[in-house]
Amino acid sequence: MLDLSSSNMNDELQDLRDAGYRPVIVGPQPFSFEDIVRNVYPAPDDETERFVAAIYADRLQSLAEQ
Repeated sequence: MLDLSSSNMNDELQDLRDAGYRPVIVGPQPFSFEDIVRNVYPAPDDETERFVAAIYADRLQSLAEQ
């Protein structure tokens, strides 16, 4: 079995962390989490409503079976 705990390995990321490097996200516009989420899966409103309705129906059925 390969021993990955050996200190002989060259880990550039660990070297950067040890040196105090912290990544910084920079862009021309303010960061918007809503913009990211909106583009993950831009489903039509009616599809979203059917999906949510199906989840609620499934939960109600699960509660009724208990």
